[in-house]
Amino acid sequence: MSDDRRRALVVAGGLVVVAGAVLLILILSSGSEPPAPRRSGTGTTLPPPSAAPQPARPAPGGEEFGANVNLMFNGHGPPAATIAVQLSALRATGATLARSDAFWEASEPTAPVGSRHNFAWSFDDQIAAALATAGLRWLPVLDYSAPWAQSIAGQDHSPPRSDAEYAAYAEAFAARYGEQGTFWTQHPELPRLPVQTFEIWNEPDNGTFWTPQPEAGAYAALYMAARSAIDTVDPTARVIIGGLTKLPRFLPAMLAALPDLRGHLDGVGVHPYGTPAVALTRIQTARATLRLLGMADVPLYATEFGWTTQFPGALDYVPAARRPLYIARTVAELAHGRCGLAAALIYTWYSPQQSPADSQQWYGISGLTGAGTPDTRAFAFGLQAVAAPAATPPC
Repeated sequence: MSDDRRRALVVAGGLVVVAGAVLLILILSSGSEPPAPRRSGTGTTLPPPSAAPQPARPAPGGEEFGANVNLMFNGHGPPAATIAVQLSALRATGATLARSDAFWEASEPTAPVGSRHNFAWSFDDQIAAALATAGLRWLPVLDYSAPWAQSIAGQDHSPPRSDAEYAAYAEAFAARYGEQGTFWTQHPELPRLPVQTFEIWNEPDNGTFWTPQPEAGAYAALYMAARSAIDTVDPTARVIIGGLTKLPRFLPAMLAALPDLRGHLDGVGVHPYGTPAVALTRIQTARATLRLLGMADVPLYATEFGWTTQFPGALDYVPAARRPLYIARTVAELAHGRCGLAAALIYTWYSPQQSPADSQQWYGISGLTGAGTPDTRAFAFGLQAVAAPAATPPC
C-alpha cells in the first residue's frame, strides 16, 4: 500500500466482521484513571478542564450525507478554481458534509517551546474557506503525528509520543474552527459553517494507520484526552471515534481498557466498504455491537465507503458501468437501514485519474472537471431517495 494512499485515507476493504468477539468483552469494570492532562493549544493560559469528562452529546437529529474531498487538498491537488467547481457540484447533489484531513504536521510543524504552541493555519484555512464558500460543513479528521511528536521517528502513522500534545492541537483546532472559532470572526464574508463534529484519527484499528500495530487502550486514552481538550473550548462539539474497520473487536477492547469511555462517546466512525449488501450488513453488525455493549443510543458515522474502477482484481474494484448502481443503492440502503447513522460519506468525490495502474486514483466519482457523470447522478438520485418511505427497517 503506497504512502499516497495512506495519506489520502483510502481504506483497506474486504473486512471480516467478527461479531462474536463482542461477547467475550461485555463485562467491563467501572473505574479508570482520568484522561491525560491538557496542554495549552494557543500559547496562552486557559482554564483547566473538569476532572470528570463531559457526558456524551445527544445523537443529532436525522442523517447527513456527503463525500470525502481530501484528494483535492492533500498533496498536489487541482487549482483553486477547479476545487471551487468540484465543491459546488458536490453541494448541488444535496450533500451537506465534506470530510478531509486536518494534518497535525501542517497545523503545528514545529515542537512547542515549553507550554507555548505555535500553529500555522494556512492549510486548514484553505479547506475551511473553500468548503464554507460551497455551503458544505467540514468533518475534519485530526491526524496524524507531527514529525516532532512521533513515537517512531519517520512514521507519521505511529501514535503520538504524548497524548497531551495531540490534545493541545485538537483544542487549538476546535478553538479556530468550532462553534466559537476565531476563523469565523476573522472571515465574516464567508457563510458561517463551524465544525460540529471532530473525528479523532483515522482507522486506529488498522496497522497501516496506527503503526506498528493497533492498540485499543492507547487509542482510547488519546480519544479521551482529545475530547476533554475540545470540550474546554467548544462544549457543544461532537468528538467521534476515527472510522473503524473492525468495530466488533476494537470497540469492546477500548472499553475494557478504559471503562470511562462508557457514557462519553459522542459517536463512532465505521468504514463499511463492500457491495451495497455488505455495507449494510456491516452497519447492522456495528449497531448490534453497540447494543450488546449497552450503548444503543451512540450514533454511527459511516465516514468512508466506495469503489475504484481501475483495475480488475484491485481492492474495492467494481466495473465503471456498475458503480452508479452501487452508489445509488448503498446511499439509499444506508439511509433506510435506520441503524442510528448520523452521517454517511462516500469515498471519494474527486481523484486525479492519471495512472490506470494505480487503483487509488480511480475512486473519485466526479470526473476531472466536476461536470455531471453517471456516478454523480447516481449519488444525487440516492440522496433524493433518502426521503422516500422505507420498508421495515432491518436494524
